[in-house]
Amino acid sequence: MQLWLGLALVLAALAALIVWQACLLSRCRFWCHACGKLFRLPWTQLLLRRHVGEDWLLRCPHCGQKGWCKARKPMGKEG
Repeated sequence: MQLWLGLALVLAALAALIVWQACLLSRCRFWCHACGKLFRLPWTQLLLRRHVGEDWLLRCPHCGQKGWCKARKPMGKEG
């Protein structure tokens, strides 16, 4: 019984970290390589997205193109 409780706590902590990362990432802007526009996405659309470093596989809301978009971190109190 204690093993299941420990496993449940670890899984809950992992899920909380994933949601936290998505919330922080929703303050960033993404640059579309196809149309060159910057855009933001809500954290719910960033959950479990594929990424390599600062490049995220997203669909641009402006042109609709799906591709690798570079994350631009907010500067100062912009976010």
